Amino acid sequence: MSKNSTRMSVAVAGLAAAALAVSGCSSDSSSGDGGTTGDGNQVLTVLHKWPEGAHAEYFEKIIADFEAETGITVEATAVQDDPYKERIRVLTGSNSLPDVFFVWPGAFGEQFFDAGLVEDLTEPMSDGWADSLVAPAIDAYTHEGKIYAVPVSMSGKFFTYNTAMFADAGIEVPQTYDDLIQACGAFQAEGITPISMGNNAMWPGVHYLTTLIGKYVPQDEMLKDFDPATATFTDPGYVKAIETLTELADKCFTPGANGISNDSAKAEIQTGVVPMYYGESNIFSMFRESNGATAEVAADWDFFAFPDIEGAAGDQDSLTGAPDGFVINSKSENKEAAEKFLRYITTKESGALLLEMRDRPSAVIGAEEGVADVLPQLERALTVLDETDTFNIWLDTATDPQVGAAWLAAGQAAIDGSVSPEDIIASVKAASDSVK
Repeated sequence: MSKNSTRMSVAVAGLAAAALAVSGCSSDSSSGDGGTTGDGNQVLTVLHKWPEGAHAEYFEKIIADFEAETGITVEATAVQDDPYKERIRVLTGSNSLPDVFFVWPGAFGEQFFDAGLVEDLTEPMSDGWADSLVAPAIDAYTHEGKIYAVPVSMSGKFFTYNTAMFADAGIEVPQTYDDLIQACGAFQAEGITPISMGNNAMWPGVHYLTTLIGKYVPQDEMLKDFDPATATFTDPGYVKAIETLTELADKCFTPGANGISNDSAKAEIQTGVVPMYYGESNIFSMFRESNGATAEVAADWDFFAFPDIEGAAGDQDSLTGAPDGFVINSKSENKEAAEKFLRYITTKESGALLLEMRDRPSAVIGAEEGVADVLPQLERALTVLDETDTFNIWLDTATDPQVGAAWLAAGQAAIDGSVSPEDIIASVKAASDSVK
Protein backbone atom coordinates (compact mmCIF):
# COMPACT_ATOMS: atom_id res chain seq x y z
CA MET A 1 0.00 0.00 0.00
CA SER A 2 1.31 3.46 -0.87
CA LYS A 3 1.90 6.20 1.68
CA ASN A 4 -1.06 8.17 0.34
CA SER A 5 -3.28 5.10 0.52
CA THR A 6 -2.28 4.61 4.16
CA ARG A 7 -3.25 8.21 4.95
CA MET A 8 -6.61 7.61 3.32
CA SER A 9 -7.25 4.46 5.36
CA VAL A 10 -6.45 6.26 8.62
CA ALA A 11 -8.99 8.95 7.77
CA VAL A 12 -11.61 6.30 7.06
CA ALA A 13 -10.89 4.50 10.32
CA GLY A 14 -11.39 7.70 12.28
CA LEU A 15 -14.72 8.36 10.63
CA ALA A 16 -15.90 4.78 10.95
CA ALA A 17 -15.44 5.01 14.71
CA ALA A 18 -18.15 7.67 14.74
CA ALA A 19 -20.50 5.69 12.50
CA LEU A 20 -23.58 3.93 13.79
CA ALA A 21 -23.16 0.65 15.60
CA VAL A 22 -26.74 -0.46 15.11
CA SER A 23 -25.76 -3.97 14.13
CA GLY A 24 -24.60 -4.54 17.70
CA CYS A 25 -28.06 -3.85 19.13
CA SER A 26 -30.72 -6.51 19.36
CA SER A 27 -34.37 -5.88 18.61
CA ASP A 28 -35.05 -6.05 22.35
CA SER A 29 -32.66 -3.27 23.25
CA SER A 30 -34.53 -0.02 22.65
CA SER A 31 -37.63 1.52 24.13
CA GLY A 32 -39.05 4.98 23.58
CA ASP A 33 -38.59 7.57 26.29
CA GLY A 34 -42.22 8.63 25.97
CA GLY A 35 -45.02 7.52 28.23
CA THR A 36 -47.31 9.54 30.43
CA THR A 37 -46.91 12.56 32.66
CA GLY A 38 -47.82 12.58 36.32
CA ASP A 39 -51.34 13.73 35.46
CA GLY A 40 -51.84 10.88 32.99
CA ASN A 41 -51.26 12.83 29.77
CA GLN A 42 -49.59 10.88 26.97
CA VAL A 43 -46.07 12.05 26.07
CA LEU A 44 -44.48 11.42 22.68
CA THR A 45 -40.73 11.92 22.24
CA VAL A 46 -39.43 13.14 18.87
CA LEU A 47 -35.88 13.74 17.61
CA HIS A 48 -35.17 15.73 14.45
CA LYS A 49 -32.27 17.69 12.93
CA TRP A 50 -33.65 21.21 12.45
CA PRO A 51 -32.97 23.35 15.54
CA GLU A 52 -32.56 26.73 13.88
CA GLY A 53 -34.52 29.58 12.32
CA ALA A 54 -37.65 28.95 10.29
CA HIS A 55 -37.11 25.20 10.57
CA ALA A 56 -37.42 25.32 14.37
CA GLU A 57 -40.40 27.67 14.12
CA TYR A 58 -42.17 25.23 11.81
CA PHE A 59 -41.75 22.34 14.23
CA GLU A 60 -42.85 24.49 17.16
CA LYS A 61 -46.05 25.40 15.32
CA ILE A 62 -46.82 21.96 13.92
CA ILE A 63 -46.27 20.40 17.35
CA ALA A 64 -48.40 23.02 19.11
CA ASP A 65 -51.21 22.45 16.60
CA PHE A 66 -50.94 18.67 17.00
CA GLU A 67 -51.00 18.93 20.80
CA ALA A 68 -54.06 21.19 20.70
CA GLU A 69 -55.92 18.81 18.39
CA THR A 70 -55.01 15.52 20.06
CA GLY A 71 -54.18 16.28 23.70
CA ILE A 72 -50.90 14.39 23.25
CA THR A 73 -47.81 16.13 24.62
CA VAL A 74 -44.80 16.13 22.29
CA GLU A 75 -41.31 16.48 23.73
CA ALA A 76 -39.13 17.35 20.74
CA THR A 77 -35.34 17.54 20.64
CA ALA A 78 -33.45 19.00 17.69
CA VAL A 79 -29.78 18.38 16.86
CA GLN A 80 -27.98 20.03 13.97
CA ASP A 81 -27.30 18.00 10.86
CA ASP A 82 -23.58 17.39 11.35
CA PRO A 83 -23.66 15.90 14.91
CA TYR A 84 -26.96 14.08 14.39
CA LYS A 85 -25.36 10.74 13.50
CA GLU A 86 -23.33 10.78 16.71
CA ARG A 87 -26.43 11.55 18.80
CA ILE A 88 -28.32 8.64 17.24
CA ARG A 89 -25.34 6.35 17.81
CA VAL A 90 -25.26 7.27 21.50
CA LEU A 91 -29.02 6.86 21.92
CA THR A 92 -28.94 3.50 20.17
CA GLY A 93 -26.07 2.27 22.32
CA SER A 94 -27.80 3.39 25.53
CA ASN A 95 -31.18 1.89 24.56
CA SER A 96 -32.72 5.37 24.64
CA LEU A 97 -34.11 5.93 21.17
CA PRO A 98 -37.14 8.26 21.16
CA ASP A 99 -40.60 7.25 19.95
CA VAL A 100 -40.14 9.03 16.60
CA PHE A 101 -36.83 10.02 15.02
CA PHE A 102 -35.36 11.20 11.74
CA VAL A 103 -33.34 8.89 9.48
CA TRP A 104 -31.68 9.39 6.12
CA PRO A 105 -32.72 6.93 3.40
CA GLY A 106 -30.43 4.17 2.21
CA ALA A 107 -28.25 2.00 4.43
CA PHE A 108 -28.37 4.56 7.26
CA GLY A 109 -32.09 4.02 7.81
CA GLU A 110 -32.20 0.43 6.61
CA GLN A 111 -29.86 -0.76 9.36
CA PHE A 112 -32.44 0.22 11.99
CA PHE A 113 -35.07 -1.80 10.14
CA ASP A 114 -32.76 -4.79 9.72
CA ALA A 115 -31.98 -4.72 13.45
CA GLY A 116 -35.67 -4.66 14.34
CA LEU A 117 -35.41 -1.24 15.95
CA VAL A 118 -38.10 0.49 13.87
CA GLU A 119 -41.63 -0.39 12.80
CA ASP A 120 -42.64 -1.86 9.45
CA LEU A 121 -45.05 0.80 8.16
CA THR A 122 -46.14 -1.03 5.01
CA GLU A 123 -49.54 -2.10 6.32
CA PRO A 124 -50.61 1.17 8.02
CA MET A 125 -49.54 3.14 4.94
CA SER A 126 -51.51 0.89 2.57
CA ASP A 127 -54.78 2.74 3.28
CA GLY A 128 -53.89 5.52 0.82
CA TRP A 129 -51.35 7.24 3.04
CA ALA A 130 -48.40 6.09 0.91
CA ASP A 131 -50.25 7.05 -2.28
CA SER A 132 -50.64 10.61 -0.98
CA LEU A 133 -46.84 11.03 -0.97
CA VAL A 134 -44.54 11.37 -3.98
CA ALA A 135 -43.45 7.97 -5.26
CA PRO A 136 -39.65 8.58 -5.31
CA ALA A 137 -39.78 9.54 -1.63
CA ILE A 138 -41.65 6.35 -0.73
CA ASP A 139 -39.26 4.31 -2.87
CA ALA A 140 -36.26 5.81 -1.06
CA TYR A 141 -37.62 4.56 2.27
CA THR A 142 -38.60 1.11 1.00
CA HIS A 143 -36.28 -1.77 1.88
CA GLU A 144 -36.84 -5.34 0.70
CA GLY A 145 -40.39 -4.41 -0.24
CA LYS A 146 -41.18 -2.87 3.16
CA ILE A 147 -41.79 0.81 3.94
CA TYR A 148 -39.87 1.67 7.10
CA ALA A 149 -40.09 5.48 7.24
CA VAL A 150 -42.53 8.28 6.43
CA PRO A 151 -41.07 10.91 4.08
CA VAL A 152 -42.04 14.48 4.93
CA SER A 153 -39.99 16.51 2.45
CA MET A 154 -38.10 16.05 -0.81
CA SER A 155 -35.04 17.82 -2.10
CA GLY A 156 -32.75 17.89 -5.11
CA LYS A 157 -29.26 19.26 -5.66
CA PHE A 158 -28.78 22.18 -8.07
CA PHE A 159 -26.26 24.86 -8.90
CA THR A 160 -27.62 28.20 -7.73
CA TYR A 161 -26.10 31.17 -9.52
CA ASN A 162 -25.98 34.95 -9.50
CA THR A 163 -27.64 35.97 -12.77
CA ALA A 164 -26.22 39.51 -12.65
CA MET A 165 -22.64 38.25 -12.27
CA PHE A 166 -23.16 35.85 -15.18
CA ALA A 167 -24.58 38.64 -17.35
CA ASP A 168 -21.80 41.08 -16.44
CA ALA A 169 -19.19 38.48 -17.43
CA GLY A 170 -21.06 37.54 -20.61
CA ILE A 171 -21.36 33.91 -19.49
CA GLU A 172 -24.25 31.65 -20.49
CA VAL A 173 -25.71 28.97 -18.22
CA PRO A 174 -23.53 25.85 -18.73
CA GLN A 175 -25.19 23.07 -20.70
CA THR A 176 -22.29 20.62 -20.45
CA TYR A 177 -19.53 19.95 -17.96
CA ASP A 178 -17.02 21.44 -20.40
CA ASP A 179 -19.14 24.61 -20.46
CA LEU A 180 -18.96 24.72 -16.66
CA ILE A 181 -15.17 24.49 -16.67
CA GLN A 182 -15.00 27.23 -19.32
CA ALA A 183 -17.28 29.43 -17.18
CA CYS A 184 -15.00 28.85 -14.21
CA GLY A 185 -12.02 29.91 -16.32
CA ALA A 186 -13.78 33.09 -17.41
CA PHE A 187 -14.59 34.07 -13.81
CA GLN A 188 -11.07 33.19 -12.66
CA ALA A 189 -9.68 35.48 -15.37
CA GLU A 190 -11.60 38.33 -13.74
CA GLY A 191 -10.25 37.45 -10.29
CA ILE A 192 -13.54 35.92 -9.13
CA THR A 193 -13.75 32.54 -7.40
CA PRO A 194 -16.39 30.72 -9.48
CA ILE A 195 -17.94 28.24 -7.01
CA SER A 196 -18.26 28.74 -3.28
CA MET A 197 -17.32 25.54 -1.47
CA GLY A 198 -16.89 24.71 2.22
CA ASN A 199 -16.13 21.07 2.98
CA ASN A 200 -14.89 20.97 6.55
CA ALA A 201 -17.99 18.93 7.49
CA MET A 202 -17.15 16.58 4.58
CA TRP A 203 -20.70 16.00 3.33
CA PRO A 204 -20.61 18.78 0.67
CA GLY A 205 -17.76 16.94 -1.04
CA VAL A 206 -19.60 13.64 -0.93
CA HIS A 207 -22.64 15.33 -2.48
CA TYR A 208 -20.50 16.27 -5.47
CA LEU A 209 -19.19 12.70 -5.63
CA THR A 210 -22.74 11.35 -5.48
CA THR A 211 -23.63 13.43 -8.53
CA LEU A 212 -20.46 12.64 -10.45
CA ILE A 213 -20.63 8.90 -9.83
CA GLY A 214 -24.28 8.95 -10.90
CA LYS A 215 -23.21 10.55 -14.18
CA TYR A 216 -20.15 8.36 -14.79
CA VAL A 217 -21.27 4.93 -13.54
CA PRO A 218 -24.30 3.02 -14.89
CA GLN A 219 -27.09 2.75 -12.32
CA ASP A 220 -27.07 -1.07 -12.22
CA GLU A 221 -23.34 -1.12 -11.57
CA MET A 222 -23.59 1.56 -8.90
CA LEU A 223 -26.40 -0.23 -7.05
CA LYS A 224 -24.43 -3.48 -7.17
CA ASP A 225 -21.46 -1.72 -5.59
CA PHE A 226 -23.64 -0.26 -2.82
CA ASP A 227 -23.99 -3.82 -1.47
CA PRO A 228 -20.72 -5.02 0.10
CA ALA A 229 -21.63 -8.60 -0.83
CA THR A 230 -21.49 -7.80 -4.55
CA ALA A 231 -19.29 -4.68 -4.67
CA THR A 232 -16.25 -4.65 -6.95
CA PHE A 233 -15.76 -0.94 -7.80
CA THR A 234 -14.13 -1.92 -11.08
CA ASP A 235 -16.08 0.46 -13.29
CA PRO A 236 -13.70 3.14 -14.64
CA GLY A 237 -16.33 5.77 -13.91
CA TYR A 238 -15.36 5.81 -10.23
CA VAL A 239 -11.84 6.99 -10.99
CA LYS A 240 -13.21 9.49 -13.51
CA ALA A 241 -15.55 10.90 -10.85
CA ILE A 242 -12.64 11.42 -8.45
CA GLU A 243 -10.57 13.05 -11.20
CA THR A 244 -13.46 15.37 -12.05
CA LEU A 245 -13.95 16.46 -8.44
CA THR A 246 -10.23 17.23 -8.23
CA GLU A 247 -10.52 19.28 -11.42
CA LEU A 248 -13.46 21.22 -10.00
CA ALA A 249 -11.48 21.91 -6.82
CA ASP A 250 -8.50 23.14 -8.84
CA LYS A 251 -10.38 25.28 -11.35
CA CYS A 252 -13.62 26.31 -9.67
CA PHE A 253 -13.81 25.93 -5.88
CA THR A 254 -12.91 28.31 -3.10
CA PRO A 255 -9.20 27.73 -2.30
CA GLY A 256 -8.71 25.60 0.81
CA ALA A 257 -12.29 24.33 0.65
CA ASN A 258 -11.63 21.46 3.08
CA GLY A 259 -10.95 23.98 5.84
CA ILE A 260 -14.01 26.16 5.20
CA SER A 261 -17.48 25.68 6.68
CA ASN A 262 -20.54 25.21 4.52
CA ASP A 263 -22.17 28.19 6.25
CA SER A 264 -19.27 30.39 5.15
CA ALA A 265 -19.64 29.07 1.61
CA LYS A 266 -23.35 29.90 1.58
CA ALA A 267 -22.66 33.40 2.90
CA GLU A 268 -20.38 34.09 -0.07
CA ILE A 269 -23.15 33.57 -2.62
CA GLN A 270 -25.75 35.28 -0.42
CA THR A 271 -23.64 38.44 -0.43
CA GLY A 272 -22.59 38.40 -4.09
CA VAL A 273 -18.94 37.44 -3.54
CA VAL A 274 -19.11 34.35 -5.78
CA PRO A 275 -21.42 33.50 -8.69
CA MET A 276 -22.18 29.80 -8.01
CA TYR A 277 -22.99 27.42 -5.15
CA TYR A 278 -24.10 23.77 -5.35
CA GLY A 279 -26.93 23.26 -2.88
CA GLU A 280 -30.25 21.56 -2.25
CA SER A 281 -33.56 23.04 -3.26
CA ASN A 282 -34.54 22.98 0.41
CA ILE A 283 -32.13 25.83 1.14
CA PHE A 284 -33.37 28.16 -1.61
CA SER A 285 -34.81 30.26 1.21
CA MET A 286 -31.27 31.57 1.85
CA PHE A 287 -31.85 33.87 -1.12
CA ARG A 288 -34.50 35.82 0.77
CA GLU A 289 -33.31 39.09 2.31
CA SER A 290 -34.86 37.99 5.59
CA ASN A 291 -32.43 35.05 5.62
CA GLY A 292 -29.25 37.01 4.92
CA ALA A 293 -29.17 37.62 1.16
CA THR A 294 -28.39 41.13 -0.05
CA ALA A 295 -31.17 42.91 -1.93
CA GLU A 296 -29.17 42.62 -5.15
CA VAL A 297 -28.65 38.87 -4.81
CA ALA A 298 -32.26 38.27 -3.76
CA ALA A 299 -33.36 39.93 -7.01
CA ASP A 300 -30.84 38.24 -9.32
CA TRP A 301 -30.44 34.52 -8.78
CA ASP A 302 -31.57 31.31 -10.41
CA PHE A 303 -30.57 27.64 -10.62
CA PHE A 304 -29.53 24.97 -13.10
CA ALA A 305 -28.97 21.23 -12.89
CA PHE A 306 -25.45 19.82 -12.83
CA PRO A 307 -24.54 19.82 -16.54
CA ASP A 308 -24.31 16.64 -18.60
CA ILE A 309 -20.89 15.03 -18.92
CA GLU A 310 -20.51 14.16 -22.58
CA GLY A 311 -19.48 10.55 -23.19
CA ALA A 312 -20.03 9.46 -19.57
CA ALA A 313 -21.80 6.11 -19.12
CA GLY A 314 -24.08 7.04 -16.21
CA ASP A 315 -27.59 8.49 -16.17
CA GLN A 316 -27.24 12.13 -17.22
CA ASP A 317 -30.87 12.82 -16.26
CA SER A 318 -30.49 11.53 -12.70
CA LEU A 319 -30.64 14.04 -9.87
CA THR A 320 -28.78 13.92 -6.59
CA GLY A 321 -31.25 14.28 -3.78
CA ALA A 322 -33.29 12.47 -1.19
CA PRO A 323 -36.31 12.80 1.06
CA ASP A 324 -36.25 13.52 4.77
CA GLY A 325 -38.26 11.05 6.81
CA PHE A 326 -39.17 9.73 10.23
CA VAL A 327 -39.37 6.24 11.73
CA ILE A 328 -41.27 4.82 14.69
CA ASN A 329 -39.31 3.06 17.41
CA SER A 330 -40.42 -0.58 17.41
CA LYS A 331 -40.20 -0.69 21.23
CA SER A 332 -42.15 2.51 21.76
CA GLU A 333 -45.06 2.39 24.19
CA ASN A 334 -46.70 5.11 22.09
CA LYS A 335 -46.87 3.58 18.61
CA GLU A 336 -50.45 4.69 18.03
CA ALA A 337 -49.62 8.27 19.01
CA ALA A 338 -46.46 8.14 16.91
CA GLU A 339 -48.41 7.06 13.84
CA LYS A 340 -51.00 9.76 14.53
CA PHE A 341 -48.22 12.37 14.67
CA LEU A 342 -46.66 11.23 11.39
CA ARG A 343 -50.05 11.21 9.68
CA TYR A 344 -50.64 14.73 10.98
CA ILE A 345 -47.39 16.16 9.60
CA THR A 346 -48.03 14.60 6.18
CA THR A 347 -51.46 16.09 5.51
CA LYS A 348 -51.80 18.58 2.65
CA GLU A 349 -52.25 21.35 5.18
CA SER A 350 -49.05 20.45 7.02
CA GLY A 351 -47.21 20.06 3.72
CA ALA A 352 -48.36 23.52 2.68
CA LEU A 353 -47.18 24.91 6.02
CA LEU A 354 -43.78 23.26 5.48
CA LEU A 355 -43.46 25.03 2.14
CA GLU A 356 -44.83 28.32 3.45
CA MET A 357 -42.68 28.53 6.59
CA ARG A 358 -39.51 26.73 5.48
CA ASP A 359 -39.43 27.06 1.66
CA ARG A 360 -38.98 23.30 1.77
CA PRO A 361 -40.61 21.02 -0.84
CA SER A 362 -43.10 18.72 0.85
CA ALA A 363 -43.36 15.02 0.04
CA VAL A 364 -47.14 15.43 0.08
CA ILE A 365 -48.64 15.45 -3.41
CA GLY A 366 -50.31 18.79 -4.15
CA ALA A 367 -49.12 20.48 -0.95
CA GLU A 368 -47.96 23.52 -2.91
CA GLU A 369 -51.49 24.30 -4.13
CA GLY A 370 -52.77 27.48 -2.56
CA VAL A 371 -49.44 28.57 -1.06
CA ALA A 372 -49.10 32.18 -2.16
CA ASP A 373 -45.51 33.13 -1.35
CA VAL A 374 -43.55 30.34 -3.04
CA LEU A 375 -40.24 31.45 -4.51
CA PRO A 376 -40.63 31.17 -8.31
CA GLN A 377 -37.30 29.34 -8.49
CA LEU A 378 -38.52 26.82 -5.93
CA GLU A 379 -41.77 26.38 -7.82
CA ARG A 380 -39.78 25.44 -10.94
CA ALA A 381 -37.54 23.16 -8.88
CA LEU A 382 -40.66 21.36 -7.64
CA THR A 383 -41.54 20.64 -11.27
CA VAL A 384 -38.05 19.24 -11.87
CA LEU A 385 -38.37 17.03 -8.79
CA ASP A 386 -41.77 15.78 -9.95
CA GLU A 387 -40.40 14.91 -13.39
CA THR A 388 -37.20 13.18 -12.22
CA ASP A 389 -37.20 9.39 -12.53
CA THR A 390 -33.87 8.58 -10.87
CA PHE A 391 -32.55 10.08 -7.64
CA ASN A 392 -29.01 9.46 -6.43
CA ILE A 393 -29.09 9.25 -2.63
CA TRP A 394 -26.15 10.75 -0.72
CA LEU A 395 -23.25 8.27 -0.79
CA ASP A 396 -22.55 8.62 2.93
CA THR A 397 -26.06 7.41 3.84
CA ALA A 398 -26.89 5.17 0.86
CA THR A 399 -24.21 2.65 1.85
CA ASP A 400 -23.03 0.85 4.99
CA PRO A 401 -21.81 3.38 7.62
CA GLN A 402 -18.17 2.29 7.29
CA VAL A 403 -18.36 2.62 3.51
CA GLY A 404 -20.14 5.95 3.93
CA ALA A 405 -17.25 7.12 6.10
CA ALA A 406 -14.86 6.06 3.35
CA TRP A 407 -16.80 8.12 0.81
CA LEU A 408 -16.67 11.16 3.10
CA ALA A 409 -12.90 10.79 3.32
CA ALA A 410 -12.79 10.24 -0.44
CA GLY A 411 -14.41 13.61 -1.06
CA GLN A 412 -11.87 15.41 1.08
CA ALA A 413 -8.97 13.54 -0.51
CA ALA A 414 -10.20 14.31 -4.03
CA ILE A 415 -10.55 18.01 -3.23
CA ASP A 416 -7.13 18.07 -1.58
CA GLY A 417 -5.59 16.25 -4.54
CA SER A 418 -2.89 14.58 -2.44
CA VAL A 419 -4.15 11.02 -2.96
CA SER A 420 -4.39 9.35 -6.36
CA PRO A 421 -7.91 8.55 -7.64
CA GLU A 422 -6.98 4.86 -7.80
CA ASP A 423 -5.87 4.82 -4.15
CA ILE A 424 -9.03 6.65 -3.09
CA ILE A 425 -11.28 4.06 -4.75
CA ALA A 426 -9.09 1.27 -3.33
CA SER A 427 -9.75 2.64 0.17
CA VAL A 428 -13.50 2.71 -0.47
CA LYS A 429 -13.35 -0.89 -1.70
CA ALA A 430 -11.32 -1.89 1.37
CA ALA A 431 -13.99 -0.40 3.62
CA SER A 432 -16.67 -2.27 1.68
CA ASP A 433 -14.73 -5.55 1.84
CA SER A 434 -14.34 -5.16 5.61
CA VAL A 435 -18.11 -5.36 6.17
CA LYS A 436 -18.92 -8.24 3.80
